[in-house]
Amino acid sequence: MKTPFRKNLDTRYISGEDLKNGIELGKGLKPEMIVTLAKWEDAPAFDQKKQAEVDKTAIWLKEYQTGKMLYKPCLLGVNRASFLSKELANGSMFIDDCDFTKPFVIYAQSDRRHGHVVAFKKYFAPATVTDTNALAILDKSENLEDLRVKYQSLSKAEQALPTVVAKKDQLKTKFENDSKV
Repeated sequence: MKTPFRKNLDTRYISGEDLKNGIELGKGLKPEMIVTLAKWEDAPAFDQKKQAEVDKTAIWLKEYQTGKMLYKPCLLGVNRASFLSKELANGSMFIDDCDFTKPFVIYAQSDRRHGHVVAFKKYFAPATVTDTNALAILDKSENLEDLRVKYQSLSKAEQALPTVVAKKDQLKTKFENDSKV
């Protein structure tokens, strides 16, 4: 195995370098992963200020899509703790209040002191609404009134899609020009 230029300060825990180089290291980590909380526990970590081992909180994560546990935990720092409190625990200061089913994203964030660190961000689920059905419905319109009725029958999400709005405007212009002839 090759030795990376920058090493994790504490190899017992996931670092940004582990994420950034995860594919090359062959440990199943990627630069950006969707995960959920699995468990937490006290874990020893080296404190730079005290120059000694202290107990910190380590969180175990699992991949959201597969449910597979990551091979080592992540230390819970101030920024990560505040994110979890806000996003998973409704502002509670207790990790026990976290929603263990809610996904979030871990990623390798560039840091001038450590190369890369583990950072968290909110997970936004991909859109489930597509324009395929809405465009097919609009294409069946025969006149302006029919277009209006069919457009109103679409869901609000479908009506907001840019391709659907463009198709509606295109058909509206076509029907208006046909009525002038």
